[in-house]
Parts: sequence; structure tokens; C-alpha cells
Amino acid sequence: MQFIQARNYSRVASRRIDVIVVHSMEAPEKPSTAENVARWFAGPTAPKASAHYCIDNDSIVQCVQDHDVAWAAPGANHNGLQLEHAGYARQTRAEWFDAYSRAMLNLSVGLAADKCRAYGIPAVWLSPADLIAGKHGITSHANVTAAFHRSTHTDPGKGFPSDWYVAEVR
Repeated sequence: MQFIQARNYSRVASRRIDVIVVHSMEAPEKPSTAENVARWFAGPTAPKASAHYCIDNDSIVQCVQDHDVAWAAPGANHNGLQLEHAGYARQTRAEWFDAYSRAMLNLSVGLAADKCRAYGIPAVWLSPADLIAGKHGITSHANVTAAFHRSTHTDPGKGFPSDWYVAEVR
């Protein structure tokens, strides 16, 4: 796995990781998207944002070490691992299952399953109410937004196959 250090993140001595947050990059579905977005997070004009992992159909690029805090989903940064996926929040469920997205999601599922095992995170989909209650599992940036009202992001969108994703992680 390639590592390209993001410019903006927080180093911390220790933290408990108990949530995986799924995002869409709002970037094209191309084989180079993970690398391109990782370089963007690392560059001199990087936004005040980052993610732990950028994923496309043929690669996973780590941008922030798991033990550090990525700046991706306010309200779930301190305890979350942030997984960015090539594509757009406007995608339909069918578009999330096209050949490109299916290959990307298979990589993501493998990564998420490894992280769930490593950190004792249950493979369950968390609603905004679950997040507010402090439950552990997998969720979307949209659910973090709905729970904590600290951003306006709605990714990875209503078409994201969260039911399939969590079942595959299990």
C-alpha cells in the first residue's frame, strides 16, 4: 500500500478508533483517482481536510496513519477512520455496482474488514441516532453530518449500498 502523507491532520498520543466513516471523493472514477486525491491532500494548496485512506478501483493510498486524526467528518474525527472512495454522492445504487465501483468497493470491504478486526469495531451500519448514542460501527459522512451538524456533506449519497457493504465486511 502506498503512503502519501496528508498536509492537514492532528498527531495524537493515543485514541480509540471505533467508527469507520465512508465518503465519496467527488472525483471521477479513474484508476488514478486515489493517488490524485492523496497528492491533493498532501499538496501546498491542500484544503483543511484529509482522510486516512483514498480508494479507487485498483489501489488504496494511505494519507494519515490510523493512530492520527484525519480531518474529514467533524463529530467523528477523534474516533473515526476515514475511507474516501472515487465517485460522487449523486451516484445511484446501480452506479455503485458498475464494474469500476464494484472493484473499488471490494478493495474497501477488505480494508474495512481488516480495520474492524484490528480495532474491535462491529460490522453494523450506524444511523445518526446511533452516532449520538456513542455506538460503534460503520457509517457515512452524511450520517455524521445529520448527527452532529458540524458540516454540510451528504456523501457517499443515498445510492451508496450500505446494506451490501456491511454484509460484505462481516
